[in-house]
Amino acid sequence: MGKDVDFISLGFPSKEMYEFPNITNIEVYRGDCYCSCVHCPVGTTETSHRKERFGNRGMDLSLYKRIVAEISQHPHSTVRLHSVGEPLIWKDLVEALRFTRKNNVKSWVFTCTVTENTDLWKAICDNTSVVEISVNSFTPEDYKATKGIDAFQLVSENIRGMHDYIAGKNLATRLIVSRVESSDKTTDSEFVRYWKSSGLVDDAFVRSHHTYNDMMPELSSEEGRRKHNACLVHWARFNISVDGYAVVCFNELFKAHLDTSLILGDLREQTIGEIWHGLKLTALRGAELGGNYAQLPFTDTLPCKSCYSCQPLCGDRQTSEYQIKQLEGIHA
Repeated sequence: MGKDVDFISLGFPSKEMYEFPNITNIEVYRGDCYCSCVHCPVGTTETSHRKERFGNRGMDLSLYKRIVAEISQHPHSTVRLHSVGEPLIWKDLVEALRFTRKNNVKSWVFTCTVTENTDLWKAICDNTSVVEISVNSFTPEDYKATKGIDAFQLVSENIRGMHDYIAGKNLATRLIVSRVESSDKTTDSEFVRYWKSSGLVDDAFVRSHHTYNDMMPELSSEEGRRKHNACLVHWARFNISVDGYAVVCFNELFKAHLDTSLILGDLREQTIGEIWHGLKLTALRGAELGGNYAQLPFTDTLPCKSCYSCQPLCGDRQTSEYQIKQLEGIHA
């Protein structure tokens, strides 16, 4: 990359993000979850049908380590362990997190934390920078209605246990809880108030509702606000499938079959840096800025041109970067 590249005109908020993505989302596991969330394609699929629809496999640990080794060369970057399902099910989760920590890479785990295995969540706390628990509720009734199972008490106890463990060992781990936006704004606000006042978490917030690129119904409040914005993902995030494919949008991974035209590259053969500056992603950024998608090397299934639930490139919402900056005591 040349020293004199005008990264601002290319849409990048910083030179660091021009050179390498701020957050790399890795689908470490796909196929099942302990919950049946009403806002998730996995959750709304019958348990007995999930393997048929999504498969059931974890990322090869050697591939994960190769990806993290590259990320370790860029101190500003964070790896976020996601899944089409629940990452706690991935048998290599703890070893992967230990490797990530050993290589001084910031890590983020998104999990429902429905587990009675205290050794597992202790290992997560020991080796993870940000632990996000999708508790989604502050009452057993709302939890069961939105998460589909009766586990609020268990998860609440785990949150308290993790808080005490982190404090007792003086760990730098940031413990946060989240809820998916609903049509009941009062309940959404009460969720934030309840968990922030609990003294058990570093932050509580409401994530924007997603249709997963038209797989889930939109909220009634979303009617009429169909405005597309250039998406922050293409300038700050990098999304990798369980099989090592870099994809246009993480939400595409929730579909039964990945559209091959939406693959940006293959991490088994290429580096993140090569794909980040590759022709496909560069062309997509130009289309997002200019609003012209006519000459892109994608099929008509490209979700970006009609998406209006993305994270706006120039928006003022509290982004994931905010949580990462808190690790260093820097306020966004």
